[in-house]
Order: sequence, then C-alpha cells, then structure tokens
Amino acid sequence: LPNSSIENVEKGAYAVIECESPELILIGTGSEVSLCWDAAKKMGGKIRVVSMPSWELFRKQPASYKDSILKKGVPTMSVEAAVTMGWGEGADAF
Repeated sequence: LPNSSIENVEKGAYAVIECESPELILIGTGSEVSLCWDAAKKMGGKIRVVSMPSWELFRKQPASYKDSILKKGVPTMSVEAAVTMGWGEGADAF
C-alpha cells in the first residue's frame, strides 16, 4: 500500500490515499483497508483512506499529527468487521 512503512505503522495511523481537502475519510484497521481503498476508487471524489493498525499508538501522537490524519469537520467512517466498540472516538459513522 502507498505510504506503508515501519515509521508510519509506529504512528498508529497514516493516509494510504492522500487527499488535500477530503470530503470524506474512510478508516480501515487491517484487511478492511483494501475495502476502503476499493470504495474510494469507485466513489471518486475527494476521499482520504486511512490505515489505522493501532489506536493505542495513534493516541500517543501529537495533536498536530492526529489532526492532520483525521481532519476536524470532515465526515469520517470506520470500516471494521463485526466491531464498533471504540470507534465513537474517531469516527462519525461505524
């Protein structure tokens, strides 16, 4: 995946599909990232796809980094198989 690196994984989350001014952010945690990728490509438009392998590591990042990944005011939807627990913290829809 684009932007995948040990350094980015250690941050807990990073943009796989970057978009300067996203209208929607899709977050996947594992295999769901590919679903987000496919959905973003099919929907077109300004969609950022974020891989979030670790909430715990992401929470430890500076606010400036977290805000750069999950931009305030942009609708955010998480995609995770059979789990919604905890997503109220970072997503508007799950």
